[in-house]
Amino acid sequence: MRYFSILLFVLLLLSGCDTTVSTSGSGRVLPNVTGGAGEVLVVMDKFIWEGQTGEVLQDILKKEFPALPQSEPQFDVIHITAASFDNLFKYHRSVVLVTINKTREEPAIRFRKDVWAKPQILVQIEAASIKEVNELISDNNSKIQSFLINYDRRRIQDVFLASKDLAIQKMMADDRHIRLSIPRGYNIDMSDDVYSSVSIETPEYTQVLHVFEFPAKDISDLSTSNLLEQRNIFTEKYVKGPTEDSYMQVANIYPPDVYDLHLNGKEIVEIRGLWELANGFMGGPFVSHSIFDESRGRIITVEGFLYYPNQKKRVKIRQLEAIIYSLEVI
Repeated sequence: MRYFSILLFVLLLLSGCDTTVSTSGSGRVLPNVTGGAGEVLVVMDKFIWEGQTGEVLQDILKKEFPALPQSEPQFDVIHITAASFDNLFKYHRSVVLVTINKTREEPAIRFRKDVWAKPQILVQIEAASIKEVNELISDNNSKIQSFLINYDRRRIQDVFLASKDLAIQKMMADDRHIRLSIPRGYNIDMSDDVYSSVSIETPEYTQVLHVFEFPAKDISDLSTSNLLEQRNIFTEKYVKGPTEDSYMQVANIYPPDVYDLHLNGKEIVEIRGLWELANGFMGGPFVSHSIFDESRGRIITVEGFLYYPNQKKRVKIRQLEAIIYSLEVI
C-alpha cells in the first residue's frame, strides 16, 4: 500500500459552507445550504419532540450506520422549535419539518428539494393530530431515511464530478474499462492486467479505492462466498501491511452485510464489512460493488477501504461510497 497526501481543497469542498447563491429551476436565486455533512435539522414543537413522535423520528435518523468498527448514527440530528426556524436555519441542507394542523383533513408527507436554499431537501410532515403524525412517520420510515441518504450521496458525487482527476479517469477507462468519479487529491498507486489502486494518505488517515477483476461465466458467480474469496486472494497479493508477512483480509469478527442492488439497469452486489491485517494490527471498514460484465466474461469489483484509527469514520466512508456508486462499465 502506498501513501500520499490529499489536496486540501477537496476537504474544503465537502465540509465548507459559504453564502454564495445559485439559481433554482424556477429562476429564483437561492443561497447555498448551511450545516455539516450528515446533519439533519428537525423542526417541531418541544412537547412533540420529547414524546413518542420525537422518539420514533430519532430511531429512524439515528439508526446505526452499517459495518463500522465503532457505533455511529446515520445522521447527526439537531432539533429546534418552529419559533426558532428563521432564515438562517431555513438554509440548512436537510430539514424535517413536522407540523400539527388541526384543520387539515388528510395527513400528508412531502419530499421536496431546493425550497429555501440549494442543494437542499425538505421532508414536510403535516397532520391534524400527533397520532396521525406518528402513523405517517412509521409508515414512511424507509422512504424518509432513503431520501436523506441518497441526497447526501448525490451531493458528494456532484462535488467529485466537478473535480474529476483526468489522469485517473483515463487509467480506469484504459485498464479497467470503467468510469468512476474520482476527484483530484487521489494518486495512482499501481495498475496492471487485473488490478488498479488509487489512494489518499495523510498523517491521520488513509483512503483507498481499488478495482480488481476476475473471469466469470454468468451472474451466478456474483455469490457472496465467491466475492469474498476473490477479495481475499487479491488483497493478499496486492494490499500489504507494514511488515513483510502482513496483508489485508476480511475480518471474521463481524460478518459482512450484503445487499442486492439494481442500479442503471445492472445487478450489483454491495458488501460492507471490516478488514484486518493478517499478521498485523491494522483494520477498518470497507464497502464494495461487484458487477458481472457479460461482454468481457468477468466480474469487476470496485472497493473503498479506510484506515482512520480511533476516529469517527462515517463521513469518509460516505465519500468512498459516493465514488463507488458512480461506477459505469464501458
